[in-house]
Amino acid sequence: MSNAWNRRTMSIAFGIAALLSTRAVSQEKQEFHCTVGPKPVVSITNNYGPITVKPSGNNQVVATTVSHSGDVTFLNEQHGNRVELRAESKRPDTDLADYIVQVPSDAVVSLRSSGGRLHAEGLRGDVILEASTAAVEVSDITDAHVHIKTLSGPINLAGIRGSHLDVYSVSGNVSVHNVTESSVEVHAGSGRITYDGDPGVSGEYTLTTHTGDLDVSIPASAAVVINARSLQGESGETQSTVGNRPVAGQKNLFVKPGLTGATRFVLHSFKGKIRLTRP
Repeated sequence: MSNAWNRRTMSIAFGIAALLSTRAVSQEKQEFHCTVGPKPVVSITNNYGPITVKPSGNNQVVATTVSHSGDVTFLNEQHGNRVELRAESKRPDTDLADYIVQVPSDAVVSLRSSGGRLHAEGLRGDVILEASTAAVEVSDITDAHVHIKTLSGPINLAGIRGSHLDVYSVSGNVSVHNVTESSVEVHAGSGRITYDGDPGVSGEYTLTTHTGDLDVSIPASAAVVINARSLQGESGETQSTVGNRPVAGQKNLFVKPGLTGATRFVLHSFKGKIRLTRP
């Protein structure tokens, strides 16, 4: 009995040691630093977890990597004014590695992931985000050109000003919140597109879906011109509303007739519903 008890105790001890070892690996952090010139190009690829990018406030690129598994490695390299950061693993998973990266605010940044969340905040310059099922979040962007492509991951855009946004999604939902005085093009296949907030006094917002719905909420005080068109709406199967008044088919809605500098909304849906509200 003593030998059996000792073997069982040793087995438990080894199990605890292995668990602690795994946890130690999961908490392993490393940092990569480099100095770059004006408008550097920073490319980050992580198919094994999330990527978060924020401004560094100087000419430094600082990449913090967090490993959740011993199966993942990080390849971080600088080639002149170009920085390439990449996670690699032979085991497919979306919870193996994290990238938290600080870059100069004027950097050209490219983020790619199949399933890990992509988050860009406080940047200027060109920002490119490409994902499959991962969620994409962009916030507090000013004077930037943002390109986003996803398959099914949701897209959330918030607090963006004076920028150009090109957004394409096959089936993911797209949320646009407080994006003002910008040029915005959103194309979605079956996903829903929502816009809410004050678009400002200038800008062009083109929101297009195939089978998804469009929900747009703009303050009544905002000076805008709205062109809304639904193919099913023209046949009477779909209708949109402005306040409590139904609008079917194609309509041009002038908040203040005769405006020449108003923000323009172009809303197109082939089969979905278009709902316009002016709270």
